[in-house]
Amino acid sequence: MNKLITLLTIMSLGVSLIKAPLRFEDMTLEQRAETVGLSVDEFVLFSGVVEAESNRDPDDIEGRIYIALTIWNRASEEHPEFGNTITAVLTQPGQFSTVRGGHSVTSRTEMSDRAILEAYNLIQEGDAPEVLFFNCRGFFSWREPYALIGGNYFSL
Repeated sequence: MNKLITLLTIMSLGVSLIKAPLRFEDMTLEQRAETVGLSVDEFVLFSGVVEAESNRDPDDIEGRIYIALTIWNRASEEHPEFGNTITAVLTQPGQFSTVRGGHSVTSRTEMSDRAILEAYNLIQEGDAPEVLFFNCRGFFSWREPYALIGGNYFSL
């Protein structure tokens, strides 16, 4: 009976116990970062690099998602050679030329923010390929080719 009274009291106060997921468009930068377990600074760096490495086509979400997947995959425990955090991966010497002094020289965009969240969801669902390398010139001879997406050649 006490549970019913408590529930009725909460309902009469207009408090909802059911939390609807936020739409991407309604999320603040802080919420986007929190959703994927990053600090705001780390998320901004990540998003700027995703944008810089993309072909900058405003409609190419897929290319940006695969760039984000590559970075997420490198930051995983399975690949300690790249670093164990997003920041460590992005600031590793010789890897991302758009990172200088721990910051991206390219600004983040809504599209690059969305790509990070989409890539994160693919990984959480177990539907993400284990891409670890990409470039815009061709497949690496020493890696297994995966696909050409958004102007970049991705390899496993």
